[in-house]
Amino acid sequence: FKDVADILLATPSELSRTCRITPQEANEIIARTCQEQAQPLRRLADILADEHDEMFTTGDGELDTLLGGGVRTGMLWETVGESAAGKTQLGLQLSLSVQLPTDLGGLSGAACYITVASRLQTTRLEQMLNAHPMLSPSACNLSNIQTVQTPTIEKLIYVLSTFLPQFISTRSSDPASRPLKLIVIDALAELFHDTPRTTTQTLVERSRKLSEISILLHQLASRYRIAIWVLNEVADVLPHDRLPGSGAMSYRDQAMWFGCANSIPGEDRKEASLGLVWANQVNARIFLTRTGRRRYLGEGENEEPTLVRRLSVVFSSVSSPASCDYTVTTQGIRVIVGSTGLPTTVHETPVNVADTASDSHKANLVNGKQCNELPPLDIGCIEDSRVAETRTSTPDLSPEDEWETFWASNTLPEYAYSQTDLGGLSPPTT
Repeated sequence: FKDVADILLATPSELSRTCRITPQEANEIIARTCQEQAQPLRRLADILADEHDEMFTTGDGELDTLLGGGVRTGMLWETVGESAAGKTQLGLQLSLSVQLPTDLGGLSGAACYITVASRLQTTRLEQMLNAHPMLSPSACNLSNIQTVQTPTIEKLIYVLSTFLPQFISTRSSDPASRPLKLIVIDALAELFHDTPRTTTQTLVERSRKLSEISILLHQLASRYRIAIWVLNEVADVLPHDRLPGSGAMSYRDQAMWFGCANSIPGEDRKEASLGLVWANQVNARIFLTRTGRRRYLGEGENEEPTLVRRLSVVFSSVSSPASCDYTVTTQGIRVIVGSTGLPTTVHETPVNVADTASDSHKANLVNGKQCNELPPLDIGCIEDSRVAETRTSTPDLSPEDEWETFWASNTLPEYAYSQTDLGGLSPPTT
């Protein structure tokens, strides 16, 4: 037995057999150890008051409200979304906003941006610095963003367990350095792309690695009061049929409540990758979706419609589930004012992308009241083309097609085709 934890986790029989003592003596040792290690009961309000959780702005007031006031330290945040949804844009934006002074909503801190398969986009950071009205070169600069590349799981574990604690300790001893308040990982799922074919052994090994990484992340977040922001990828949700007579809910049915968003039609066709093991380690999951919709956001006559995306808070320990429309501008992520709303409270199970519009309408009715499927759209908005795939075609109300009527009364006689001059072309031979 190396430490107290080994004693507390051992059974009396194991302790007596290993130490060659009687079971009564083993029970007494375990009881006394528990008494020495016991902590007095405390109120939750007192514990939260002692932790002094800090919070910094995202740079957008609407988004701060959606997240419960901003990005809170001591938590593991996750952004999920497909490619080009804006995950990296939000990570870069937070790396700058955490540097703002406290009177502007920041923490006067520094950020560490960990990449897996890409490099830090310094050009995009400079663009945000020059375009965002809150960010100024005197308060925010690239020197306060440290970056490290971890192409393998082993290197990421080394960075989290050894490099970052030493780096934080070094910065804390230097009065001229800003404290590290944000760690961004872009993107965790990329480390598991090279996994061989799926077997029970590979799944167990992946779960073990994810658990080890998450433990290290939570230790950094709680010990140093740092906000951990992890970017994650999505996977397609495949349609499935429920077995007849099966009363228990399957994992697929339950995953709809924590694995994907469901604020607009078609948003639940993607789910977060890395499975249930990783989902249990996350304090807040934010889903970013490419909707394909466009809106006219300005008043200019020659203005082009702006591409609109959807942000949904799937679950969070500091805020309620909600969703909003947003755009990616030169300033970063900007929430469209007035687009915030609650997600639908009914998840369609099983998921089937080929459901008709009438079925989708029934699935979004709760006690006779229709849930909001889409936010109010501006005039001239182009809706998502993927939504149209789930709608039934408009029924033909006329008894017969007008073109059939036309050709029925204007059909050429058969001899007209045989008398037509083909310009010297001979018919094909068989």
